[in-house]
Amino acid sequence: MSLASTLSSLTEELVEVITATTSQSDAGRFNVLKESSLRSLRYHNFLRTNQFDVEAKLNGFEEHFRVVNRDGLADALRERLDALTQVSNKWTPEVLHLLLQLEDQPIKKSKLSDLELLKKPDESSGPPLKWDDIAKEEGWDQDRDLWKNVSFEGGSSDDGYAESISDKSEAELTSASSVEARYQKSLTSFIVDSQDKDYLDKVREAQVWRHAAAPKDITGRPSKIAVSEFHVVREVLFMLNGLENTLFDTQGVPSLHYQLKHASWEVYRALLGSFSEAGRQLSVLRQFAKQVQHIPLLQVFREAVENRLRLFDSEVSKLQSQYVAIEKDVVVSLTEVLGEVRPHLEPLACLSDIIQQLQVSKYPRPFHYLELLFDTAEAAQLEGRDVVYEFIATLFFECFQVYLRSIRVWMMSGELIDGDKTFFITSSSSEVPMSQVWTDQFTLRRTSDGTLYVPRFLQLAAPKILTTGKSVVVLKHLGKYNAIGSQLPEASMEIKGDFASTFGVFAPFSEVFGNVFERWMETKHHAASATLQRTLFESCGLRSVLAALQRVYLMSDGSCSDMFASAIFNNIDILNANWHDRFNLTALAHEAFSSVANSHRIAVSVSSEGVNDDINDIRRSVRQGLPSLRIVYRLSWPIRIVLSDESLALYQAAFTFLLQLRRASYVLHKYRLASDNVAGTANASPDQATYYGLRSKFLWFCNILHTYLSTLVLTPLTTQLALSLEQAKDVTAMITSHSTFARLMINEMCLGSKLDPIRECILDMFDLAIRLQDARQLESEREQEETQELSRLSVNSPSKGADNQRYIEAGEEEDQTFLFDQDKSTMMQDREKSFAEILGEIRADFDRHLKFISSGLRGVARASGDAAAGKWDLLAEMLEVGIQERR
Repeated sequence: MSLASTLSSLTEELVEVITATTSQSDAGRFNVLKESSLRSLRYHNFLRTNQFDVEAKLNGFEEHFRVVNRDGLADALRERLDALTQVSNKWTPEVLHLLLQLEDQPIKKSKLSDLELLKKPDESSGPPLKWDDIAKEEGWDQDRDLWKNVSFEGGSSDDGYAESISDKSEAELTSASSVEARYQKSLTSFIVDSQDKDYLDKVREAQVWRHAAAPKDITGRPSKIAVSEFHVVREVLFMLNGLENTLFDTQGVPSLHYQLKHASWEVYRALLGSFSEAGRQLSVLRQFAKQVQHIPLLQVFREAVENRLRLFDSEVSKLQSQYVAIEKDVVVSLTEVLGEVRPHLEPLACLSDIIQQLQVSKYPRPFHYLELLFDTAEAAQLEGRDVVYEFIATLFFECFQVYLRSIRVWMMSGELIDGDKTFFITSSSSEVPMSQVWTDQFTLRRTSDGTLYVPRFLQLAAPKILTTGKSVVVLKHLGKYNAIGSQLPEASMEIKGDFASTFGVFAPFSEVFGNVFERWMETKHHAASATLQRTLFESCGLRSVLAALQRVYLMSDGSCSDMFASAIFNNIDILNANWHDRFNLTALAHEAFSSVANSHRIAVSVSSEGVNDDINDIRRSVRQGLPSLRIVYRLSWPIRIVLSDESLALYQAAFTFLLQLRRASYVLHKYRLASDNVAGTANASPDQATYYGLRSKFLWFCNILHTYLSTLVLTPLTTQLALSLEQAKDVTAMITSHSTFARLMINEMCLGSKLDPIRECILDMFDLAIRLQDARQLESEREQEETQELSRLSVNSPSKGADNQRYIEAGEEEDQTFLFDQDKSTMMQDREKSFAEILGEIRADFDRHLKFISSGLRGVARASGDAAAGKWDLLAEMLEVGIQERR
């Protein structure tokens, strides 16, 4: 059959099924529908199903099944997909696509047992079992008496039987329907006739007091209804079990209409008051146990309360059995009942108080009851109530297991349970850069008033828990995570009657909990922290990075630092307007620090403020230009975890100060007069002697400062840093150690906020050193001009020492271009003064600044309790030598 005829027949059938119209009933309408349908089918523009898309979706279902731990379902799906490839045809993708369109939550609704329904039933199971066959096989098909009913009437004997239906045939009696009909009970079959009416009357008489009217005394006023102590005991036990009774209502409030026959009203009221208080506390527990809880942490607490109530009800039932199934003589006494139930009531009373505190709390946190249990256990232990202490402490550890689940998942896998609002760690809603994963991705949850959302008994351990989970997260990013701590046995968090700590049985409960929780936590914390520390040191090269930072920022390698600094100072001294070119500065740094590991990571730039500074001002003062110079050693993101941005900013501050110190030393050492090379200075003027004296003092000051920084500050601190990083327990301790190192370094270098005036005074000393050299240059220019004038006037003897006063670089011949080609406006402020006046001002400023620095350091060291105070006092003592020599 051709495709056209097949399509036509199928279309006719489709039209008949959908429209219920046939060619016989309505030929015109049928033909119109048929032609339109054929036209749509022949000229449709829809592509066939993408078989690769269908296959990918089915494979995705299999993977999803395995992720949610439905491996059996995934194996069944894979088995059938493999079998389907053997019998597939061109329509298989369409069929599978249709099934995929019809799927409805297969993860939740699919059951492996449903596959059994697809199997064909076993055809050889045999004939069905019938009652007739069983009767014939057992031989009771001919026994007519088997189906007779026993008559339980009063006059019948034990052996008397009566046939219930005499007109039915034997076949009807043995049929299954007949059997079911005869054994269907009617309402009358539940009526029980008492065989001892006297005993029933006694029971009714004993219960008359429940409905009796209150008797009246001689004055006509109603009095109490007298009841026996046995009845009161029974009612009390019913009340304790939470059952309905006459003497107490649902809240445990006693009725005032009854009184013991043999006891006064005061005694009876006191006894019932004790039981009433117990009933009230038990009613609180029973009402709480009936409440529906949706938070797992509260659900386990409700279940624990139910279990305790069940155990108490069991104890009360045992007490009731003494009066029901009497095996020995029993004294009926309310006092004795109260004494027997009181040990069981005391822990439940404490638990009832906890629930009442929980109910009256405004906006209680889900873990608030754990805090109440913890405080109650600690108070009971201090008061010596051992039964209550053990009861509450055991309940606390039982409920804490649920809260521990979130802690366990976080510390072992670095993950947070979805929708868990009771946990004290929260994740950032947005993605953060890799370098900020440690600081910003996960934080401790806080309330609106800023307090930690952590149970009080976990506040000290919360940072350690946070650190462990973050260590696992970082290890996952580094590809070093392999189920940290899963191989180690987990310490138990259960307490089974052993409430002793390492300090003995008399230790507070907080100490007991601390020991247990610390042992449990250490198995996970140590493994994660040790692995991350080892990764940072070995794989990420933390030691080499710290050494590179010390060489670049702290200038521990003097030759490399001098090469880099001298190139910058030379550009400044020749008034190079492009001294701040970042490409040139970076190239100079790469060349100078070529021996540093990963020197290509170094980048140098100048901020916009430094770019806009006048080059003349930069040459005259260390406060201009140099503070805007920024050197950056690019770090990998794992290293940035330990070396925070705040610490790197302190490194930059130290680098700037050391660069300013080198600028002053550079000016004093690098350039000198050519006349300095001439042997002997017998003809030196007094001003020149003063100049050389001041120059030596500035060199002494710079050397003292450099010695102090290198030998007393930076070297000890870097050595201590390396030792503390090796001994750190976790990454948080490493971060703290490095931050402490950076702060101590800044304080001991006199760069802290407390020493701002002293630091400014030190920078004034550096500027004075530059001014001294500028004044000497200016004096050299004046002498040169005078010599040239004398040479012009002289006819016979030209000046031979005209160039002897020019500056030259150390170790080089005279440089005719240095400083003489500079802009003379750089020293205009001192041109109107004589050389002697300028030297006098510099000497006075030097003495004044030196005294201020020394006395200021002494005063701050004495008034401050800072750790760097001893170093400040030592620097002051070193500087006082210059003051004493001056005196």
